Amino acid sequence: MHIVIAKNLIDYSANLPIYDSSIGIIMNVFDFKIISYLNQFSQHSEVIDKTIEFLSGDHLLKGGVLITIIWWAWFKDKDTYLHNRTHIISTLLSCIIAIAIARFLQLTLAFRARPMHEESLHFVVPHGVIQTNLDGWSSFPSDHTALFFALATGICFISKKMGAFALFYTTVFIALPRIYLGLHYPTDIIVGAIIGINTALIMNTYCNNTKYLHAIEQWSYSKPAIFYPVFFLLTYQIVDLFDSVRKLAENVAKFIHIVI
Repeated sequence: MHIVIAKNLIDYSANLPIYDSSIGIIMNVFDFKIISYLNQFSQHSEVIDKTIEFLSGDHLLKGGVLITIIWWAWFKDKDTYLHNRTHIISTLLSCIIAIAIARFLQLTLAFRARPMHEESLHFVVPHGVIQTNLDGWSSFPSDHTALFFALATGICFISKKMGAFALFYTTVFIALPRIYLGLHYPTDIIVGAIIGINTALIMNTYCNNTKYLHAIEQWSYSKPAIFYPVFFLLTYQIVDLFDSVRKLAENVAKFIHIVI
């Protein structure tokens, strides 16, 4: 029975990139089915394609919505300041950790071409998408998803209703468009979500009551002129997906290389 199933999986994935293990083949088939289903709608409507591309590319509509909830929660209720603010700090730190883990895995694991760059998929690029976008960047796992699922999960510790909205918004308006546009495979998104959710859960469950977090929270009272500019820059960078930091680091590295 197991031999027949394995043979069917191999036959089904004959035209797909080859994986060394049976788990890899199963993942490939899983990705292929979902990518193929969504891609059949590509280029049927220029309005729909470009709307999805706009949603995926606009940082304000991605991180801006969730960070607005964070700022709302920070000032929401004086009676719950301590509870909300320590969870917010834990959540923001988890965002940094989650995206760092995802980027580390992208750089250290075997390279995985994005769906729109994988020739064997015969991917039909939606209207408005530049096919050379992110060429040379490994797709596994999704650092987008790791970052925003960490943020959405953290919001759940502050407000269940807003947390449910944040998780829904992240899934529908941030994660799924990246699959439709060929920027990520479903497994990229799933693993990114697992990284983000678990990082936020750990930070908000086991690290939330540490003296260091309370010290940071108290900093907002004792040194507001310093705390809030730093807080603003951090939340701005999350909205910007740390692109400014990445570019600055790349330019500094190039400068150091030239000098050396």
